[in-house]
Amino acid sequence: MTVTFQCLPEYAYFLSHSLIRSSYIKKKLPPGSKIPALSTAAELMLGAVAGVLAQIFTIPVSVIATRQQVGRPEDNSGTSRDETPVDDSFMGVAREIIEEEGITGLWLGLKPGLVLTVNPAITYGAFERVKSLVLMAQGDITTKMSPWLSFIIGALSKTLATIVSIAFLQACRVNLWFGAR
Repeated sequence: MTVTFQCLPEYAYFLSHSLIRSSYIKKKLPPGSKIPALSTAAELMLGAVAGVLAQIFTIPVSVIATRQQVGRPEDNSGTSRDETPVDDSFMGVAREIIEEEGITGLWLGLKPGLVLTVNPAITYGAFERVKSLVLMAQGDITTKMSPWLSFIIGALSKTLATIVSIAFLQACRVNLWFGAR
């Protein structure tokens, strides 16, 4: 079950990115025209929107899964707060969170999650930009790249996104640290 919860955000991101990108392109293009390369700013914006949507839909699953894994708060004697039987099912834990924290308790951690959407947005933006440049250099933007070339461009894009994201997150952490003093 843990693997499913770990893969869900990635799947949700890929799905939302594909849907948002295709609807954006359809809205911008007249019927029957070829798909142009989007600007880097547009790719980054689409990636960020997809990341936000994916976070909104997957954070509740992560919160529930974390509560299931970590467990409930205990008092000093090692027993649960009350002696009522607990429902450890997915829906039971969701009900418990809503009772304790309200419906917004299912979205605890959304703000840090939104910061992390920077990484996939940069990855997709860089990938699409480099892909369009490579295809233009080959002379035909409508052709498909080989799997190997796609892998290389994807790896480079992910590396760039990770470097930028780590620098961004470090800057945020330093600001939080010095802001707390």
